[in-house]
Amino acid sequence: MAVKPELPGVQKVHLPEARQAIPHLHAYLRECVLDGTLAPGAKLSQVTLAKQLGVSRTPLREVLRMMQDEGLVEIEPNQRTRVAGLDPAELDQIYASRIVMETLATSMSLGGWCTAARKEGARLLATMKRAAKSGDFDTWFDAHAKFHRLLTVRAGESMQRQLSILADRTIRYIRIYQLSDPSSWQSAGQHEHNLIFESLIAGDEEGALIGMAHHLAGTAMRVLADCAPDYEPIAVPHAVALVERKPLTSAASLARS
Repeated sequence: MAVKPELPGVQKVHLPEARQAIPHLHAYLRECVLDGTLAPGAKLSQVTLAKQLGVSRTPLREVLRMMQDEGLVEIEPNQRTRVAGLDPAELDQIYASRIVMETLATSMSLGGWCTAARKEGARLLATMKRAAKSGDFDTWFDAHAKFHRLLTVRAGESMQRQLSILADRTIRYIRIYQLSDPSSWQSAGQHEHNLIFESLIAGDEEGALIGMAHHLAGTAMRVLADCAPDYEPIAVPHAVALVERKPLTSAASLARS
């Protein structure tokens, strides 16, 4: 049997005690997919990958099943595994789902913005701005996730978990966009985050919800324009129209908003 070539960039992992082995391995391989070390479409030989990582195939199989559930890898019936490709229709649908759910959660979080919450929002916005300028993507994503959770703070835990899952599914696409436009990718998002936060503090529900819908839609359009310029979004314009309670807005108009 021919030996499969090793995957560039994949390093041996040093696992902690047995009960923590799977979470540790999952975090490492997930990051390899998100940061592009394991490229879209890359074939993953479990035998070669286990040897390269320095782990047994049992925890590796479990981790790959977890990543399949996250949409990061595809496992065929014959157990062949590959990194999931970039699917513009999936991204369109994920962002449409985020627009509907996150505007609902934002609406539920209106009012009661105490001084501490306002300071935390300002701190997270400043952290994102600094991280974007320095190219510190890990810090930016951490602050970004916390900021969106702050905006939807009064939504229940079940809704927060669903929002987190949807947001996680978009990270790989956003990373690709960031790397393709390192000098200015953060500009639009920073401005949009500021406007949403200011609307929430002022109790401006319409401004906050429409701002959130257009922020998410704009991100989707920018990523799609970079990753799949020939794809015509369908779900995102419908989701924005629902929030605005207006006739359907064209994808081209959303991209300019």
